[in-house]
Amino acid sequence: MSREIPFYIPPINEKELQYVEEVLSLEGESKVEALENQFRDYIGAKYALAVSSGTSALHLAMCALDLKRGDKVVCSVNSFPDLPEVVRHFDAEPIFVDCERESYNIDLKKLDQVLAKNKSKKLRAVIINHMAGQTTDLHRLYEIAKSHNVKVIEDASDAMGAHYQGAKVGNTGAAITTFSFAPHLNQSVVQGGMFVTNDEAFYKRAKLFRTHAISNEKGGSYDEVDYLYDVVDIGWKYDMSEINAAFCLAQFEKLDASLERRSVIAQRYMEQLQNLSHVTLPQNNGEHIFRHFIIEIDKNRDHFARELKKEGINIGLHYIPLHFMRYYKQKYSLKVFDFPTALGVYQQAMSLPIYSSLKDDEVDHICEAVKKVAQAHI
Repeated sequence: MSREIPFYIPPINEKELQYVEEVLSLEGESKVEALENQFRDYIGAKYALAVSSGTSALHLAMCALDLKRGDKVVCSVNSFPDLPEVVRHFDAEPIFVDCERESYNIDLKKLDQVLAKNKSKKLRAVIINHMAGQTTDLHRLYEIAKSHNVKVIEDASDAMGAHYQGAKVGNTGAAITTFSFAPHLNQSVVQGGMFVTNDEAFYKRAKLFRTHAISNEKGGSYDEVDYLYDVVDIGWKYDMSEINAAFCLAQFEKLDASLERRSVIAQRYMEQLQNLSHVTLPQNNGEHIFRHFIIEIDKNRDHFARELKKEGINIGLHYIPLHFMRYYKQKYSLKVFDFPTALGVYQQAMSLPIYSSLKDDEVDHICEAVKKVAQAHI
């Protein structure tokens, strides 16, 4: 049987166990508060709110914007389904834009055109994602958004710890940035997300809606006899548990080390897989953090992937374009060729394993498997 290499394994050591044991022993400070404080200071933003998932952070972003029925929000068609999903929960309308061929991020030229075409008071925001950890041209994005008077929401699930022109993603100019502690959703150990903003009003609205829109002006807690509260709107149960926060905090404290290790792995892939038949390596704008290592196969991608699976190499697909999804395809009468770049990417792209606990010999084994399959590929 071939040597099996998972697509993703989280780096777990004594720190995770220590923090979880502290929670179970009811010792020490709140791990939720510790995570929020460390995350806020790391990003350099004014406010950070820990939530139950990256999707709940996005949903709270829509709550903070006070999204209404019939409002319009623009996003890349090359995104995970939670982006348009949180828009539809308000009976608002997602508008899709094709992606760039090199970075797979939203095509800013086409974004500008779509915003101009849909200009109205109902046009509220743009949600963008940083595909695989390579940042969008944020300077250009903010210019476009300002010219059309829309807010920018950044889904930075792939970009935790990434920089743009010296500033951390999450503190570069977006109205709200959301993060996920479980970007590899099919193999998550815990769920967790973070809502980040420099706008006090957005922060207060998100914090209110995070826990049932409960308002307590006296600042008491549930275990106090004189605790009184009111419900001022329709909220959600999106707060992060102490157990999840303990694990996420331990993972977050090794983020920079993980980023450095992923960079080393990416370079090893680049060196060993360069000039390989049928395989195109990812582009790097100099600030890529390689949350995913996406390669392109010139033809018969699915066959290539199946042959890698036979070699024990598990791969990922980021992403199936949203206009391929039955709900959006039927709801908005979308055709397969409506977004030709995303279609081309979908037919060729796949992600190789890349995580900080991946050993050098495992990287070498993956490279040898890719070479073997490429040499036999037709």
